[in-house]
This record gives sequence, structure tokens and C-alpha cells, in this order.
Amino acid sequence: MGVIGYLTAAEVEPSLFIGAAMCTDSFGLPVEFRYTEPVRATPLQRILYGNALHRYLCREVIASTLLQAMETRPEVWVVQDEMLLEPLEAMRAPVVMLFSTEMAPMSDLGATMPAGDGEMLVQLSLAGAPLRVRFGNEDTGLQRQAIQALTEAARTMDVLEPLERLQQAVRMVREEQEAA
Repeated sequence: MGVIGYLTAAEVEPSLFIGAAMCTDSFGLPVEFRYTEPVRATPLQRILYGNALHRYLCREVIASTLLQAMETRPEVWVVQDEMLLEPLEAMRAPVVMLFSTEMAPMSDLGATMPAGDGEMLVQLSLAGAPLRVRFGNEDTGLQRQAIQALTEAARTMDVLEPLERLQQAVRMVREEQEAA
């Protein structure tokens, strides 16, 4: 069974950015976890980078650093933000965003249905609603690889839940750093 990677990078307060990455086994248990120290944008950087600062720090500084540090190579990366959806070279795997839906369950685990440009509905639980999967690339082979990895993992875990844990871990790290 495969490994699923989760990646987050965000501005946690004005001018302060932090990120984390976690790989889980097929039961959702952490195999590897990494986080960055907070990155504070200077007033000069805010002026020089303008609207591109958020994307630059989250993608090129935080996410790239985390991905290069990760020793575990997952079969798919699940990200929480659109700016991380575009694959980074260090990912070496498909990248997806997952969204809950209110739709009726589809026929079987792993069943799929097109849901628009670059998106697909995938049944990733036996009885629950399908998830909407947004792909980070147009390569149908990589999309199939992502769906296969998510479907296999969904047999033994909730594939959305580790991303929630990762976001909680980032908040806890930030709170501990503020208290120190």
C-alpha cells in the first residue's frame, strides 16, 4: 500500500508565513513530518514583490524547501491551496486538491465521473458522498495514478483527515513559538 503526502503553506498573520508537509501510510499514520520556521516578510520585500509575495514565499521558499527535505516519496500530494496545486519539480508525484460534496454516493469505491475542467468526482468511501478532485496537471496518466493511490488509501483511511491534522500541527507549532 502506498504513501500519501500532504502539504500546506500559508500566511498565518500579516507578513508571517509557515508551512508543513506530512506523509502518511495507508492507515493515515504519519511516516514523516516536516515544518518550516516562520518566514517573516520585510516591509521592503512587501513593496518589491507586491501581490506576488504570498505566492513566492509559499511556493518557492516554503513548499520547495519542505519538499526537498522530505525523504519519503508519496504516490500523490494533497494540498489545501490553489497556489500549491501547480506541481513543483521536487514533488515528483501527482498533485491534487480534495473537496467534500453533498452528492449521493456513486456505485463503487473508486468510481469516477468528470466534474469539469481538470476535476473529477471520485467515490472514496463505501457509503459517503464522493469527493471532488482537482488535478494539478493535465496528464491523464498522472491523474489515473492519483485516483488509484487515493482509492487504495481510502480503503483504510479518511483521505481528507490528515490534511486537517497537518493544519492543526502548523497552528500548534506557531502557538508554541509565540509562547517561547
